[in-house]
Amino acid sequence: MIYSFNKQLSNTNIQYLSAEEDGKASSKPIMIMLHGFPENSWSWEHYIEAMSGHYSIFAPDLPGYNSSTGFKETQQYNIANLVETMAEFIRDIAGIQKVHLVAHDWGGVIAWPLVAFHESLFKKLTILNAAHPATFTREMANNPKQQANSDYITDLISETAYTKTSNNEHYMLKRLYGGWFKKLTQVQQSALVKQWDNQHAMEQSFAYYKNMPQLVTKRLSLNTEVKIPNIRIKVPTQVLWGMRDTAFVPEVLDGMEQWVEDLVVYRFDDADHWLHHQKLESVQQRLTDFHQ
Repeated sequence: MIYSFNKQLSNTNIQYLSAEEDGKASSKPIMIMLHGFPENSWSWEHYIEAMSGHYSIFAPDLPGYNSSTGFKETQQYNIANLVETMAEFIRDIAGIQKVHLVAHDWGGVIAWPLVAFHESLFKKLTILNAAHPATFTREMANNPKQQANSDYITDLISETAYTKTSNNEHYMLKRLYGGWFKKLTQVQQSALVKQWDNQHAMEQSFAYYKNMPQLVTKRLSLNTEVKIPNIRIKVPTQVLWGMRDTAFVPEVLDGMEQWVEDLVVYRFDDADHWLHHQKLESVQQRLTDFHQ
């Protein structure tokens, strides 16, 4: 059974899911799972149910998403503040125990610098289809295909973003799944639609994109000098990647070893950005094998 809990932090309130009845870590290894856009903590429903016999799993709603409160100002959704907020959440959950971190999409965007700058909190890291900040910045600056792939962001940071994403029963958001939305569990579909119906929650999720540095798309170019982020990862890391991803070009996988000391990459040729939904058993096996 999956339970819902709330944790008050210094600058916000985080809602999270766990199979632990009291919402607290047990003697089992701790695994924390961070979702991406436009999802929430229920993205990890299968993994919480299937893996909680071996791990104390905690899946938070990222700040501002779903039932997590978020911040008062749009500019607070910058990477530095998100990293510090999630570091506080992890310390509160884990105490002195090191954490196994699993992250997808925006969860991964946060996870890369979170592990780089709070290395002592973590034992191992798994990233699912979230480009390393250095390789993503490189491709956004130089690769027209990546700029085209990221063009949807222009809609998400526009003044009419909520209207666009909510029109026709959230057609734009469902389309991101490439036909997979209807294959999600009923619990997941209901949790997503409830979140998407909440304009305040959605506006907060758009704020993440509004704070992206060096944003370049077909329709939007910021006149800033491109600086490659110095995000270096020293904990053992595996990257699980659906090669049919339409949000990232495959070139973002090139050169990651320059930034990640202990790295293994698994490519799934028959999966896309929603690898964690499409390859449940394979992803679960990779997580189990890696996070020993």
